[in-house]
Amino acid sequence: MITYLKINGFKSFYNFEMEFTPFTVIAGANASGKSNLFDALTLLSRLAESDNLKRAFNEQRGEFIELFTQYGDDKFASEMEFVVEMLVNKNIKDAWGNEGKLKYTRLRYELSIKRITNSSGIEDLLVSKENLIKLNHQEDKWINLISKKTLAFWRPKVVTGKRGIPYIQTETENNLPTVLVSQDGTTGNKRRFPLSNATRTVLSSFDTVDFPHVLAAKEEMKSWKFLQLNPEDLRQATSKNNGEDTISTSGKNLAAALYRIKQEDKYVLKEISRKLNKFLPNFIEVDVIDDKENKQFLIKLKDVEKKEFSSRVLSEGTLRILALCILEFDDKHTGLLCFEEPENGIHPFRIKAMTELLKDLSVDFNQEETPLRQVIVNTHSPVLVGNMMKWQNDTNVSIWYAQMRNTITEINKTRLKISTTKISRVIKDNSLQQLHLVFSEQDRKLTLAIVNDYLQTAEFEDNII
Repeated sequence: MITYLKINGFKSFYNFEMEFTPFTVIAGANASGKSNLFDALTLLSRLAESDNLKRAFNEQRGEFIELFTQYGDDKFASEMEFVVEMLVNKNIKDAWGNEGKLKYTRLRYELSIKRITNSSGIEDLLVSKENLIKLNHQEDKWINLISKKTLAFWRPKVVTGKRGIPYIQTETENNLPTVLVSQDGTTGNKRRFPLSNATRTVLSSFDTVDFPHVLAAKEEMKSWKFLQLNPEDLRQATSKNNGEDTISTSGKNLAAALYRIKQEDKYVLKEISRKLNKFLPNFIEVDVIDDKENKQFLIKLKDVEKKEFSSRVLSEGTLRILALCILEFDDKHTGLLCFEEPENGIHPFRIKAMTELLKDLSVDFNQEETPLRQVIVNTHSPVLVGNMMKWQNDTNVSIWYAQMRNTITEINKTRLKISTTKISRVIKDNSLQQLHLVFSEQDRKLTLAIVNDYLQTAEFEDNII
C-alpha cells in the first residue's frame, strides 16, 4: 500500500506531497486535479512492468509530452520526478512459485524521467534516476498509525544484520549515470544498468525472488487497480472459454470470480449474501449457476419474495454494490484499489452503503492475518463526504481536499505563475491528525464541515450551468 507520494513535473503537480491511510478519500470539485493523481499512479504502475518507457507513456491520455507540467505556451517541464513510500507484504512469490521473505516491509522508491531529443531529432524519454531503499525505523513517522500491539506483524523487527546500502541505486560510472542493483544480504558483485540506453525502468526487469525487496516493490506497484465499473460489463455472464476468473477494472468476469469463490468455499456465498442484504435488504441470496448449455457462468439474486433475478436485469447501483461485496471476500484481491467518483450511477440513498463497503475493502491494522488492502477514492459528492464523520477517530481513514492554486515559481530564470494541484488534509476533529507533513495555517483550518459546505455549493452551481 502507498503511504506517501511526492510528484514534481507531472501534469498539474509541482512539488506535490501527500500521505495515505488504508482508506483515503480525496474530495473536490471538478477540474481540481483529482483525476491527475490517479493518472500519475496509473503511469507508475505501468512503468513498473512495461518493457518500454514510451509505450507506457502513450497508454495515458494525450500525447506523452502533455504528461509533463506545462509552464506556458509550448513550454513543458524537462523532467518529472516521483517518490513513493510503501508498506509491502512480508512474504513474496515470483511467477515460478518460488517464495521469499522480506527483512524490511517499508520501502521508498524514487524515479525521475527526462525528456530528450534523440539522434533522429525526435522527442524521446530517458530514466535519469532510479533508487529503492529501506525506510529506517527511527525515521519512519507514518508507521505510528499502527498500534504497538500489531506493529511487529506489519513491520517486523530487525535485530541484526541491518542493511545499509540501497537495493537500487543510481551512481555515475565512467561519466555515465548507472543503476546498481545489489542482491539482498550481499555486498559483492552488483548488477549494472547504464541509463544512457535504457528503454525501461530497472524495477520492471526483475521477476525472481533472488531480489525479494526489488520484486516486492514491483509487485506492489503492479497490483494497483483502477476501477471504472461499466454496468454492461457487470451484467454480462462470463464465458467458460475466456479463461479469466478475476474481476477486471470494468467489472468483466464478475460471474467467473464468484463461481471460483463458490468452488473454493461454498459457505462464502452465504457471507456475500449477508453482506449484500445488509445494504440492499430486498435481496436475501446471491448465487452463481453453471449454465452448461450456453457454456457460461451467470449470477442470480433472490429477493424476499423468493423471486430470482439474473445479473442482466439488475440496476447499475445494485451491480456496483454486488461487485464490491464479491471483491471483499475474494482472496485473490489484494493491494491498492483506486475508484474514481464511485457515486456515479448510484442513488443518493445508496451512497452511504457504497462508502461503508469501500471502507470494509481496506485493511484494518488492528487485525493481523488480514489481506494488505487499500482503497483510494476521489469524489465530488457531499453525501459521501458527510458520511466520513462517523470515522473521525479511526486512524485507518483519512480525507483530503483537492483544489487548484496559483503558484509563483522561477523556471530557467523566468518568474512564472502556474496553476497547480494542492491536496490538503481535512481535519476531522479539533486535533491536527498529521503524520509527518507540515500544513500551512490555511490548511490547518480546513475541516470536514467546510469541505462539505463547499461541495454542496459546487454541486448546485454545476446543476445550473
